[in-house]
Amino acid sequence: MRAVLSPTGPGAPVPRAGDLPDPVPGPGEVLVKVEAAGLNHADLMQIRGQYPPPPGESDVPGLECSGSIVRGEGAWQPGARIMALTGGGAHATLAAIPTGQLMAIPGNLSWTEAAAIPEAGLTAWTNLAAEGALQAGESVLITGATGGMGSFAVQLARELGARVLAAGRDRDRLERLRDLGEEEVFVDGSDLARQVLAATDGRGVDLVLELVGGSAINAHLGALRTGGRLILVGLMAGRSVEVNLSLVLSRRLRITGSVLRPRPRAEKARLVADFAAFALPRLRDGRLRPVVDRVIPFERAAEGYAALAAGGVFGKIVFVMG
Repeated sequence: MRAVLSPTGPGAPVPRAGDLPDPVPGPGEVLVKVEAAGLNHADLMQIRGQYPPPPGESDVPGLECSGSIVRGEGAWQPGARIMALTGGGAHATLAAIPTGQLMAIPGNLSWTEAAAIPEAGLTAWTNLAAEGALQAGESVLITGATGGMGSFAVQLARELGARVLAAGRDRDRLERLRDLGEEEVFVDGSDLARQVLAATDGRGVDLVLELVGGSAINAHLGALRTGGRLILVGLMAGRSVEVNLSLVLSRRLRITGSVLRPRPRAEKARLVADFAAFALPRLRDGRLRPVVDRVIPFERAAEGYAALAAGGVFGKIVFVMG
């Protein structure tokens, strides 16, 4: 099979497509001919040596894909069109994937659109619904909202019945989220908390979905109501920061760290089933839709990785295998 190979040698890591042995599915897995695969910041971190795959998962990057089954298992038989969450291995022409992480592709979606959904959708669902316990009528601030995960989280929060506020670095790109259900936009900075409090009549938001980390987290904590909760998902802006603990203490705030990739497969299967039950009908009728920034041929994968590293992407970069 063709796959993204781990960079070797000195200098900046540059991924390239090369040949590897075909994967062999184990018990409870199917073999999938990959048609398209999404690109995520976790993949970029992996090729930089900062985010190794969990034990037992493929060393090939790639956390989501779409394709057709070529070797089936149980109810998932050859020919089925699927999209899938993976622990790794999606940036390849073949992938062995646990059956619990498969979802049927709604008929109105292309391979490219379907490949942009699993990681973004499951990360958003896990942290808004499962970890964040977001309820209808509550308010949520989504940071880093213009990326692949953030743009889907805006839609999912809207469908959960929440008031959606979004923060990021680029106002023009943030404004594009209004069509997806975002009501207020804020440019990250020292004044963000004051602006969010003003937009919520001094109350603050119930939940912050924190996708960036770094020093901005203090402003995001300041945007929470008393008793509010922050789910820490991403660290794109930095891993270490001085946090205002007096604010956490005085407002009785809750901070929850959350990662999806290392969770046990059985737990991922439960999350996939819950997400699919909620999201697939909404994907079929258009209430939810993937946001794709650009499509790149798989053999030019290095271009996609470079574009993601450079920033400014709105939605998801997707590789196509054909």
